[in-house]
Amino acid sequence: MRTTIGSLAERLTWRSGAVVLVAVALLLVTGQRALAWQDERGRVASARDAVAAATAEVEGLIDISAATSADDMAALLDGATASFRSELESQADRLRQALTDNAVEASGDVVSAGVVKLDGDRATVVVAAVGTVRNKQTDAAEPRNYRLAVDLQRTKGAWLVSGLEFVA
Repeated sequence: MRTTIGSLAERLTWRSGAVVLVAVALLLVTGQRALAWQDERGRVASARDAVAAATAEVEGLIDISAATSADDMAALLDGATASFRSELESQADRLRQALTDNAVEASGDVVSAGVVKLDGDRATVVVAAVGTVRNKQTDAAEPRNYRLAVDLQRTKGAWLVSGLEFVA
């Protein structure tokens, strides 16, 4: 009879240990998956915010016109990092003058944008846009297609443009 009770106690101890071990393993796997899911949600939100910032900046750029160039330029500057802002500011007067001299009227919309690189607080977004441009040399608005690579940097929680390049 003692052997049976001792054997039962051993089995219960072994079973209890196995159950505890399985429960701990499940908790560890669940915790790891929860952290991975949270990281992925943050990454998706960052990508979405970077695309929104790039879209706004490109639309501001392709919508720039002689009549609204001061406001358009101010909006572009607001979406730029300090270094890119300085670069834009250095060219702003010449750009506004060229827009006025040529009576430029431009409009456009982003039709597609996607993140090609996301690394912490830096991102690169490729943007495709269409628009029209009318100036002194044209009788009617002419269609335009734009493809841009937009480099962004998260600064104080906001995605700002740090570089912009027209690409083929």
